[in-house]
Amino acid sequence: MLTVNVTAISLAKLKKTVVLFAFSGNKLGPRAAEFDKAHDGLVTKVIKMSRFHGDKGQILNIPSPHLGAIERVVVLGWGGKAKIKEGTVRKAAVTLGKALDQYGVKEVTALMGEVTSVKVDPIMASAELVEGMELGLYRYDVLRKVSESQKPSMSKLTIMVDSKYVKATANIVTLVAAQTAGCNLARDLVNGPANIVNADTLVEEAKKLADLGVKVEILRQKELEKAGLRMLLSVNKGSDVAPALIVMKWQGAGKGKPFKAVVGKGVTFDTGGYCIKPAQGMVGMKADMAGAAAVLGMMKAIAGRKSAVNVIGVCGCVENMINGQATRPSDVITAYNGKTVEINNTDAEGRLVLGDAMAYIIDKEKPAEVIDIATLTGACMVALGAAYAGLFSNSPRMVKGLQEAGESTGEKLWHLPIGPEYTKMLESKVADLSNIGGQYGGACTAAAFLSEFVDKTDWAHLDIAGVGMAEKIPGGMEITGASGFGVRLLTRYLEAGR
Repeated sequence: MLTVNVTAISLAKLKKTVVLFAFSGNKLGPRAAEFDKAHDGLVTKVIKMSRFHGDKGQILNIPSPHLGAIERVVVLGWGGKAKIKEGTVRKAAVTLGKALDQYGVKEVTALMGEVTSVKVDPIMASAELVEGMELGLYRYDVLRKVSESQKPSMSKLTIMVDSKYVKATANIVTLVAAQTAGCNLARDLVNGPANIVNADTLVEEAKKLADLGVKVEILRQKELEKAGLRMLLSVNKGSDVAPALIVMKWQGAGKGKPFKAVVGKGVTFDTGGYCIKPAQGMVGMKADMAGAAAVLGMMKAIAGRKSAVNVIGVCGCVENMINGQATRPSDVITAYNGKTVEINNTDAEGRLVLGDAMAYIIDKEKPAEVIDIATLTGACMVALGAAYAGLFSNSPRMVKGLQEAGESTGEKLWHLPIGPEYTKMLESKVADLSNIGGQYGGACTAAAFLSEFVDKTDWAHLDIAGVGMAEKIPGGMEITGASGFGVRLLTRYLEAGR
């Protein structure tokens, strides 16, 4: 995590690595131009000798410019002025963070006065700079040896802004740090291998949140059996690790205000069960708990920010393995809400976990609305790729609010249909429902299945199969490994109070 300081602009105090900003057509921002003029046009001269054009995310590195305390100048392109909007700075800053890590930079000062010349809130632009750089700087080096020269070195960021923005920028940067801590927790959990990250691990991470004021309740095997979460339990029958339902409660809006619930799929490894995945399809299934990781990260972010919201975070934690006790195709399971489900594909297991978890939390806590988040279907990944997560809902209000939060955080959602046409595909001859609807419309039938467990509660389902791992398929975020998708989106949505 970066140590971030915010100060008023002073060219005389610049040292170490300085970051300047330019727009398309090699137009330096006003502060960058001021810096350039003070140093005999150094930046302009180097630009003319390069292929730098100021395009969004383009970087010009000027090492050892013989400028006294300044050891390096880095120019980051923001693209065309007219096209700069919310999210532009964050996206460019991801590239900046990755580049600075490659350069082995330790301390950076960014001249953020440029934002006053474009139609972007200058305070939010600084927040995006920090957020983007943290996303780009992140590494998961826990389990490998890294030479001293290749270890992460970036530790300090100073943001120089116009004096009237110093206080407000410093305040928002503190909030960004709390959110980044939550996002990085989610990324660490998803990047971790399944022999290290299992239901026990997620339980321990949840317990740590009690130090931030989160109330944590854990249901393990016996409690789950007593409560009647039989669909969730059926997925875990082949595992040697006991399942868990984690319930975390943050009451930041005070008593009397309704709670909203967010439920995450926590399948810590998915073999597919008896409908076993091929070897290639099983690689990366450690990430099938990205929904639960996002919920844990969201709860850490909200508690760290002391958000004025009432939220319940729920993680259904299981492992889909095979042994003599494992659930078989054609088995019929009675869900928490009493509906019977024919298991026609043991690889359609996440919806079983989520269905029970949502029905349980709705019954026990009566939340005003519930959101579930899961790496649920390959069908959604095929349909949307890595640019969007799928959004399904019975509430137009929630659709609007979630899409707005997604656009502002860069974790975008595409609204897809549910309805009786898809529910009909889940008909079974021996039970109330089949857990799979056939080869067509897989993301929609999965969402339709989940809708059977929310009754009349306002509900939204986020299918993050294509976006949970940044490098899984082309077109994703330009970061490494797990994306932490959902932490920033859900935090923004809940804080907006829609």
